[in-house]
Amino acid sequence: MRILCGTDFSKLATQAANAAAALAARLKETLVLVHSVENAGLGTSSPKVFDLLSASIREKLHSEAERLRALGQIVKEELLTGPPDEVLVKLARSRTTRLIVVSSLGQRAPGRWLLGSVSERTAERATVPTLVVRDAAPFEAWTRGERPLKVFVAFNFTVTSEAALRWVNELKQAGPCEIVVGYVDWPPEERARLGGGGPLPLTRNPPETQRVLDRDLLAKATEVLGSAPAKVRVEPNWGRADFRLIEMAREERADLIVIGSHQYHGFEGLWNVSVSRGLLHHAPMSVAVVPMTTEAHGLGAIPQLRRVLAPTDFSALGDRAIPYAYATLPRGAVVKLIHIIPPWELPGPLVSHYQPKRLTEKQHQQLAADSLKQLRTLVPAEAEARGIVTELEVIQHRDVAKAIGQEAERFGADVICLGSHGRGGLAKAVLGSVAQTVMTHSLRPLLVVRPPKP
Repeated sequence: MRILCGTDFSKLATQAANAAAALAARLKETLVLVHSVENAGLGTSSPKVFDLLSASIREKLHSEAERLRALGQIVKEELLTGPPDEVLVKLARSRTTRLIVVSSLGQRAPGRWLLGSVSERTAERATVPTLVVRDAAPFEAWTRGERPLKVFVAFNFTVTSEAALRWVNELKQAGPCEIVVGYVDWPPEERARLGGGGPLPLTRNPPETQRVLDRDLLAKATEVLGSAPAKVRVEPNWGRADFRLIEMAREERADLIVIGSHQYHGFEGLWNVSVSRGLLHHAPMSVAVVPMTTEAHGLGAIPQLRRVLAPTDFSALGDRAIPYAYATLPRGAVVKLIHIIPPWELPGPLVSHYQPKRLTEKQHQQLAADSLKQLRTLVPAEAEARGIVTELEVIQHRDVAKAIGQEAERFGADVICLGSHGRGGLAKAVLGSVAQTVMTHSLRPLLVVRPPKP
């Protein structure tokens, strides 16, 4: 494995080279120092001028490589022609490359500035992580063992941000790191996902939303890193996510921000707002952009199911699904049985005559109590003996499918288990399907129990 470092011999490029050498030493990889000359700059020169320019540049490249070798690092040199970002991306694809390191500035030839800087275009197109260096000192001190590297991971519960966490885990294996994982949420979106009522605060999340997000972020970070990070931070955000993430990283005195990134192609990239590009533009500290590699699509580790949500409408099929919720769980796991009833409301004076059988408030309270008792009777007798904990709740909501999805998020369900008639065609269109709606809108895995054949 090798680390590629692009250089244009500027002071900022020297910082990038120093950081690349420090990382190569820590990761025990070979450092390849790369300089690329734009074809546009040499294409009109005579062969003699071309040779002279090439010889001068090669001498600079060799001198910079020798400086890094004096630090004890194995360094190889590459002098190529073409746009620097394209050369680095192509070189990373054609060789076994672990990381690309570039400085925070560096422009392509005049007339191409609209396409972005070398660092931005490299980070957005490379198939390996790209580190954009603003200060080499933290990496050098980390390599010498003087202090841990302070890393802030921008997370958003996607496979791309999981790729960023996995890359940080590699750094953690190479040397001590203080890792803070941060997430900025959009309050209206979380309200729709988790439910709740009342006005949304402007400067904080509602307590229940904060609790769920803190729990989920810590669980995911611990799962990927193998141990809990130094800290997790969840904050609401009504503006640009990149600006708030930078502010959080500043508050944590981070040396490095790490973010996962989608790779857009062609004009697609011009029409998509990229948080990673915002961080590359505005962050005062170094930024690492980690692409989602093909390995992220693999099967991964076998998940352990420990929290299962089992809704029932007290029909034969709904109740029949409940034992399946307990079927494969280990000792200490939790099954939550829920039943949804419509909320009680005062009758409207203009429409009350349309609901002649409307329950009184006392009758509605009795319905909720009776439903809770009925849920208790559905707990399998052997559940306690197997060490499986059961929780019960009657939820009041007008939309059954939405209530199930929101409770699955609040509960942190590994799986939702429910029965379904499996209707299709016209019957499904007319009657609808709670299971189908939950499957469509929830990101949680769903175990659907079908009725037995008659």
